Amino acid sequence: MTRVDQSRGYLRTLLGRDLPLAATVALAIVNGSDFSPASDTVNSYLSIFARGSPLYDGDLIYYLTWVVITLMTLLIAGIPAALYERVRGLQQSTPGSLAIWLLATVLLTLPAILRALALSED
Repeated sequence: MTRVDQSRGYLRTLLGRDLPLAATVALAIVNGSDFSPASDTVNSYLSIFARGSPLYDGDLIYYLTWVVITLMTLLIAGIPAALYERVRGLQQSTPGSLAIWLLATVLLTLPAILRALALSED
């Protein structure tokens, strides 16, 4: 195998698998931010459940809210991709299933993106 073939294989892996996955995670992190409409609600529930525990700290609850919303975005957006893989009988994720996961993440993150854009215009 020549060096050109190796670089093409790396580029194909980067564009077909790594880039959609990185974009999905980045969008989920955006959804976990303060711009998310769910951040106040999740923050309230976490602070109620954390009362009386070592986790009951304002800064820690803030970052824990961010992590919970990010993880839930990834999990919920992964459901359509998992169903697609199950229906097709795939053993591994394909660029198509990763694109479905990315699209579902975009749809879940759209309210946070629109809210961030509206606040940036002010």
